[in-house]
Amino acid sequence: MAGLSEPAVRRALPKDAERLLEVSLRAIRRSAADHYRPREIEAWAGRRSVAGHRWMIHNTAVLLAEVNGEVAGFAGVALQQVGHLQVGEVDQLFVDPDSGGRGIARLLLTSVASLARAAGLTALHTHASWRAVPAFERLGYERVEVEAVELSDVTLTRVLMRTRL
Repeated sequence: MAGLSEPAVRRALPKDAERLLEVSLRAIRRSAADHYRPREIEAWAGRRSVAGHRWMIHNTAVLLAEVNGEVAGFAGVALQQVGHLQVGEVDQLFVDPDSGGRGIARLLLTSVASLARAAGLTALHTHASWRAVPAFERLGYERVEVEAVELSDVTLTRVLMRTRL
């Protein structure tokens, strides 16, 4: 991977919402395709929007990783209760499929944990896709239970996970 700089993490800005949408859709359709059926993938992707990403940027702490000026991935954490998100909820971890295997998920999750610790949180939890479960487990998250969520008349399963900071 010659010519690629080291990833840099920064807070997402409202102008990043479209780029975050693109990364999330690519990750859902390509990276998660081995873990979910096509109908599940499209129901999941169908819930994504620029407006949703803007809401997330305005209401949670969203960090993005960039490599050579391109968004390689992002993750968010609720530092306070907002909407349906609880305090300490890691909401969304997406890595662009072309950036996989470079430690982007690890960098984002360790950065989220540092941000949460600085805000006084002592634990984090997430509702991880089957694709993301191994990344969370490598950083000490433990599986609590398998959950089922309805998206556009399609049942999608995921895993509730927790970790102490």
